[in-house]
Amino acid sequence: MNDVVKKQKRSFFRKRQSPAPENRLRETVSGWGSWWGWVNVVLVFVSLEIAVLSIEQAHWITPQPSLSLVLFFSVLVACVLVRIRIFGVLKPILALVTGLLVTAWQTLSVLTPPESASRFSHLLDIIQSWLGGAQTLLPGDDKMLFVVFIAFLTWVIGYLSVWFVLRRNNSWVAVTLGALVILFNLSNLPDTYYIYFFLYFFAAVLLLAVTRMTGRFSKTEHAANYSGRSLLYLGASLLCITVLAASLAWITPQVRATGLQDFIAAKLPWQRDILESKFNIFNAVPSKQALSTAGILKDLPFSERWNQGDEIEFIVYSERPSYWLMNTYDTYTSQGWTSSSSDKTLLEADTPWAYDEEFSNRETMKYAVTAEIFTDVLLTNGGYILSDLPVRVTVGAGGDVISINALRILSPGEQYTVTSYVSSAVESSLSGAGEAYPDYVKSAYLQLPSDMPGEIKLLSENVTGAAKTPYAKVTAIVDYLSQFPYKLEVDALPEGSDSVAYFLFNRKNGFCLHFASAAVVMLRSIGVPSRLVVGYLPGEPGRVSGQYLLRDKFYHAWPQVYFPGYGWIDIEATPGRPDNQVAIDTPLVSSSAIERSPQWDAWLGAPPPEIQNAPNFGIGILTGDAAGETDSLSFAAKLGRALLIILAVAVIIALIIGIILVVKSFSFRWLWRVDRKTLAYETYLNMCKLAAMVGLIPRPQQTPLEFTYQLAKVFPQEAEALDYIAQAYVTSRFGGRGGKPALAEEAEILKARHLVYNTLLQRLGMMRRLFGKR
Repeated sequence: MNDVVKKQKRSFFRKRQSPAPENRLRETVSGWGSWWGWVNVVLVFVSLEIAVLSIEQAHWITPQPSLSLVLFFSVLVACVLVRIRIFGVLKPILALVTGLLVTAWQTLSVLTPPESASRFSHLLDIIQSWLGGAQTLLPGDDKMLFVVFIAFLTWVIGYLSVWFVLRRNNSWVAVTLGALVILFNLSNLPDTYYIYFFLYFFAAVLLLAVTRMTGRFSKTEHAANYSGRSLLYLGASLLCITVLAASLAWITPQVRATGLQDFIAAKLPWQRDILESKFNIFNAVPSKQALSTAGILKDLPFSERWNQGDEIEFIVYSERPSYWLMNTYDTYTSQGWTSSSSDKTLLEADTPWAYDEEFSNRETMKYAVTAEIFTDVLLTNGGYILSDLPVRVTVGAGGDVISINALRILSPGEQYTVTSYVSSAVESSLSGAGEAYPDYVKSAYLQLPSDMPGEIKLLSENVTGAAKTPYAKVTAIVDYLSQFPYKLEVDALPEGSDSVAYFLFNRKNGFCLHFASAAVVMLRSIGVPSRLVVGYLPGEPGRVSGQYLLRDKFYHAWPQVYFPGYGWIDIEATPGRPDNQVAIDTPLVSSSAIERSPQWDAWLGAPPPEIQNAPNFGIGILTGDAAGETDSLSFAAKLGRALLIILAVAVIIALIIGIILVVKSFSFRWLWRVDRKTLAYETYLNMCKLAAMVGLIPRPQQTPLEFTYQLAKVFPQEAEALDYIAQAYVTSRFGGRGGKPALAEEAEILKARHLVYNTLLQRLGMMRRLFGKR
């Protein structure tokens, strides 16, 4: 009997000296860490791999490095350095050196050096040129800086994440860094990539939960006894949370603090200089979204195809149709056009731009614009006066306005209003304008490359031989170009050829950029100042009076010619034909010429629109053909809305089940009642009742110790707790000791009861607990 009492007093909560073989296998896999530690590492890799895959699948550059391979090596090196015993300072140094080597390896694998240089020396030249501010990088070399950055960033994130998980049991570093990467990446991608957020959110929450479980396991052995059913419930909960978060993120409108954004942009103009700086390595990466910014429009190279999409990019609300200008170009090269901006002036909202000279035949026009793409370029249709946004006026070398830019990137759906001058000059007035050009106009807008083929000037002189005035020369050149076929896609320009010369003498077909460039170059060659501009044709009428939809296919290039006393006048050099969107039949782009076109005259004669109400008319009110047969909600928004409805139904069902669970759970209160006089007896009796509910019924011939031995075979993790309950019961019933147990013994019985009852309830299952017999 003394042996029984001694066995009873033994606390089963002290640390085990020799765990059972199966438990030892569960607790450790090797000297390199616990099974739970390796599970955490795998979950870290999976979570970060989802973020990395979102970058790789976007194909920001081609060819691209294997970021997944970089991440794998960073995780592997982190695991090794965490486990090995070396001087502490050497570990981060080894990690840094290894990361640089892996980054260089992946960068060199996608680098194409000149024939006279090795890959490594060429990479060093690129980095040195970038740091030194040189502008002599070869085409594609600027993207290598992005490769270096993204590869090394992947290494750092992978290493730090694993280090914090293994050394600090902290997964928040991995989750936070991965979230920053995936959110920044997805914010610059179409919504079709949003599935990566869904996957990452689920993996991240699972990582946090498992890390929490690992932390509890390290503190108390029995806290890690999670059943398969409880893990299933955990997974289902994570899935519901993920669906809810993703659905809400899909359908929640983007929150815009436009006033605050404008204030910050106006007070901190240096941020734009940083974004446009050569040190911004992201400038070399092409956008995956509809994007039009001053940086993108600064250069206009000749390409093999022109815009042909039906996507609505702007909605203009105006009293009459017009050509809508975005950017002007004053410098021609054999490969394209560029803007030689010399000054940038910041203007507050509603602050007018001051012109140094007055021109004849001008009238004021006000209109509103809704951007449907990301852009910082404001549409103008003549001489800019003011806008309700703070803007930056970019002035060219000749002192003329190159473009009007918002101080920040406008998001789709944002509106602004512009007031501008519109020329009302007619052909007869321009014919008598003369040739008294200001000196700054002649110095800036007669520029031609020194190696331009002389045949262009000879052709221009031959075409305009009979013309007596600059406007007559314009008309003659436009008439000559009208005989060339219009073609949206052309063959690539042969290396070393001049684009305009090849268009005029070899290909003899092309799209608006070729026609406009040829007109400008030919006019400059005979002394007529001119320049190239890009923007949009008037567009198609919308469903609301005064509304014009500017689709991608309406993107256009045309010349502007300077006439003394009238300023810059729009000229249409592209012949109007059924296979393009040009609808005027005169060189002069005048209001009367535009209004004569049945393609653009739908709202002429209608009551003048109230521009102050224009922001109420966005793309959301468009239906049917006017919106390109598209719904105002994207596919992702529709999917998110459907998921949210399904989730709402699931939540209602869960609430009903929860109420039932709460009500039914009161029927188990009898398990937890404490009567100190009969505690050992009641604990053993209730254990037998629970065991019977799970199908483990004590046989009549079994003693309490035999029955608990049977239970210990089924629940080996609770063997000591079961044994303690049985010993306490035997001592209480047959030990000759009546009354309540000592406080220490009572505490041990309560702890053992808690473990055994919870294990049996988990074995019972949710449905049997709710609806099963008791």
